[in-house]
Amino acid sequence: DVYPTVIGSTGVVLQVGRTRRLATPGQTVALTARDGGCSFPGCDRPPEWCERHHIVEWAQGGRTDLDNLTLLCAYHHHNFASRGWTCAMIDSLPAWIPPQWVDPEQRPLRHARITARQQGIGLRC
Repeated sequence: DVYPTVIGSTGVVLQVGRTRRLATPGQTVALTARDGGCSFPGCDRPPEWCERHHIVEWAQGGRTDLDNLTLLCAYHHHNFASRGWTCAMIDSLPAWIPPQWVDPEQRPLRHARITARQQGIGLRC
């Protein structure tokens, strides 16, 4: 069998498509670096307490690729949909769309930590 994958410059597999459902250890490291913890706006749960979430669900054909994964704490992973929230990738970063009762215009929200990490604010080198 041949399985298409995308490998980073250090040899870490970053995209596995539909060949496996669970994120690889390398993808988990990349998610930790990008998200820094639960990606739901305002949540302070660290990466160690997070689960990997397919933005387009695996059962709906979602791929196990970085551009379809984000970190969520167990609470947000199991409750966001029932509360009317959805997630989308915008500019390669997870953004959360609130239900109309929270924001009638449903403007996407991004966790401030993720925005700061992308701008290099608060990162230690």
